[in-house]
Amino acid sequence: MQSLRRQTSRILLLGLLVVAGCESQTSEWREVARPAAARGFNVLVITLDTVRWDRLGCYGDVDAETGTIDGLLAHGVRFGDAVTCAPLTLPAHATLFTGLDPPRHGVRDNGNYSLAEDRETLAETLRTAGYETAAFVGSFVLDERFGLGQGFDHYDFEVSARGFRKRMPDFNERPADEVTDAAIAWLARERSAPFFAWVHYFDAHLPYSSPLAGSERFRDRPYDAEIAFIDSQIARLLEAISDERERTLIIVTADHGEALGEHEEPTHGMLIYDCTVRVPLILSAPGLFPRSFVEDDRVVGLVDLKATIEELVGLTPEPSEDGRSLLAARDPRRAIYLETHAPVRIGGWSALAGLRFHDAKFIAAPEREYYDLTRDPGENENLWTETHPSNELAARVDELRRAGGPGVERVMSPDEMARLEALGYVQPGGAKPVESQGDPKRGMALYNDALRAERLYANRQWAEAANLARSALERNPNLVQARRVLAFSEVRLGRTDVAVDLLRESTGLQRDPFLLRALAELLIVSGRLEEARAVLDTYEAVDPDDGRVPLLRGDCFAVERQRDAAIAAYREAERRDPNRIGPLIADRIRRVDERNRAP
Repeated sequence: MQSLRRQTSRILLLGLLVVAGCESQTSEWREVARPAAARGFNVLVITLDTVRWDRLGCYGDVDAETGTIDGLLAHGVRFGDAVTCAPLTLPAHATLFTGLDPPRHGVRDNGNYSLAEDRETLAETLRTAGYETAAFVGSFVLDERFGLGQGFDHYDFEVSARGFRKRMPDFNERPADEVTDAAIAWLARERSAPFFAWVHYFDAHLPYSSPLAGSERFRDRPYDAEIAFIDSQIARLLEAISDERERTLIIVTADHGEALGEHEEPTHGMLIYDCTVRVPLILSAPGLFPRSFVEDDRVVGLVDLKATIEELVGLTPEPSEDGRSLLAARDPRRAIYLETHAPVRIGGWSALAGLRFHDAKFIAAPEREYYDLTRDPGENENLWTETHPSNELAARVDELRRAGGPGVERVMSPDEMARLEALGYVQPGGAKPVESQGDPKRGMALYNDALRAERLYANRQWAEAANLARSALERNPNLVQARRVLAFSEVRLGRTDVAVDLLRESTGLQRDPFLLRALAELLIVSGRLEEARAVLDTYEAVDPDDGRVPLLRGDCFAVERQRDAAIAAYREAERRDPNRIGPLIADRIRRVDERNRAP
């Protein structure tokens, strides 16, 4: 009922906007925004992590409290059909800043990849043109180690006490007000050139913790509370540049959306339906756009923003086989490439790829899909058949997938593999192949079971968590989350040896840092320190930048009451990985001192 009410309200609001004349015909904005029309302007790119296009007031949500974002349209253009390249934060931002699809820039997932240095970014082209450049990031997912710092004079991320996730440090964040504080401080400096600033807000990503969530108006609406809080911080940010607004080009978009249960997907990353790949996109500048415009008759993508910004500020964009300037004429045959590799990592399911046209979508899954988006915007009726022209589309997707990019992904050396074999984690000659579990859309119920098992464990319902995780693994042995939940549930139930054996078997199936870390932790808890150290050697070979390796080495020393060695390891962990595990260090040192004072 609430979904129907929202949909009806959006239609009514959009109708009122058109009647009021605050949206102009599609072609008109390009008559204003000609090449070099924003020469000498500042450039401010604001990315809203995990924000659905249809949860903003300017896209028709009458319940949204997004007055600041909506207000940008008084002097701007709203793109009604914009999409990301992937429902994952790092690949999406890599595409935004390079103008390349993921196969060409090489970043295919979060965490395991970094952008290659030879991929030119928007920050690099603008800095070369004389801009002062800075980035203010809200999540460890975009830590500078992952390659997006290229071209930025100042790359600013520091995990805050409010944003530290002890159980999920890979998703440590900095709340929107602290991101804004950092950006405002930089903007207040004396400047002798126009600026390019990127401000990234992570708040709408789980877990929800908006300061507005306790108010009555956001009762049972924690996601919307996060978006409203972000909007309030954008207001502060814009106030800080109020004297420069006339000559500042502002771009507001999202890296991806959030499924919120549509197609059985609780969050994002597994599937590529529009609930997670369609995004808001607004260009605004009072000195450029005399009024409000809208463009609804073509599909555009994050992949187009680099060329668009460069052309508007008077640079000549490099020819690209992927992105194209939005100032170019409409091409009715245009399609944006989509993909996600997260299903492979999460459960050994197939990666997905697809093409998003303005009025249709093709998904190259094990069970192919084709949707008429004009008649079926919710993508509920799959029209693909063996005789459908999507066979031609499949060939086109395969060609794009093979475009190839120099993605930096850690590959184990023969010596590292030998250490694994010596420990019995893999079969001689290599790891056991992960058997594909098929189409991720057919695995959503199972994936949700693994997530439910995690919640049961967090609620100290260990027997129930173990049973559900075990059942999930029987149906899909590649579910990493279910393996970890089962292992730690077994420990809580007093069966540590069973847990260790399970994780030994698991690391034979998948050389995953998540599983190696879990095994090392269990061995330390069990007092099997030499085995733990051998696992940590392998863990470090798989992910040499992860500060949790020296952190766990410090735990080994702490168990042996080697205080100085433990503290030295903890300090190394802090040096190596301050934004992932830095906040743990003071507590670790306190505990090792208490242990050494104990009789």
